[in-house]
Amino acid sequence: MMAGLLHAEWIKLRRLRITWLTPLLPTFLVLVGGIRIVNSLAESNQRYGVTLDDTILKSFAFPQLMLGGLQFASALGTLLVVIFVTAIVGNEYGFDTWKTLLTRRDGRGRFLMVKLSCALAEATLMLILVPVVFQFTTLITMRSVLNLTPPTDFASSQMASLGITFIVAWLRLAIAATIGLLATVITRSGAGGIALAAPWLLGDLLVNGLSFGGGTWRDLVPYTFNYNLAAFEAYLYGNSGDVSLIHCIAILLIYTVGFSLLAVVIFRRRDIAG
Repeated sequence: MMAGLLHAEWIKLRRLRITWLTPLLPTFLVLVGGIRIVNSLAESNQRYGVTLDDTILKSFAFPQLMLGGLQFASALGTLLVVIFVTAIVGNEYGFDTWKTLLTRRDGRGRFLMVKLSCALAEATLMLILVPVVFQFTTLITMRSVLNLTPPTDFASSQMASLGITFIVAWLRLAIAATIGLLATVITRSGAGGIALAAPWLLGDLLVNGLSFGGGTWRDLVPYTFNYNLAAFEAYLYGNSGDVSLIHCIAILLIYTVGFSLLAVVIFRRRDIAG
């Protein structure tokens, strides 16, 4: 059943521009960015005689650029994943296809989870593609333009850092996907989903920023996903977070599993035709 739904969903998704835009836009940006960075270094070396010492080369070493690529994909991908999931769910409302596709309530949850699975697949593809392209584009450009090969560091600490950064970035995009899914189900439209999800994500960042001033914001910040993601990352590195590990995991589960189940419950109970 799920395999058939996934196949049917892919047939629809491959015709949508947002399906290709979500992973390819950040990939194209890091491709251009990597080339421009190396060309700027080459120009500085030729014009001003800036020497590319070991300190500069280490900043291009593997996996430093992959870490930068993951952080970039995580930041831009948050918005792209929200746009993607609100588009694919909102289209069903916009074209009024829910009524013809879903005649039984018990099938609605699976259909919605297929949408979320596609969004998570897009997020995973982006987090793999962007850092790899950034690393290899910069490496190839440096060898062709500067005739230099950056060093590599395969130390276990660097590999662990790469893995932790990937996990945290994936969780951030998963949370963005579930927020976009829930917002679209609540508003019953793609535009309404973005209108609700975007301020939600910005509000989370705003609360984290204002929390440094204390007061009510400081009381609210332990319940934001960015705050708990930072604490979870600290625990993964073996350090202490600002909240307990149990609190951190509980909040992240609410933002992922909890919001997904809430979206399914609302979706199954509502009259789709309304």
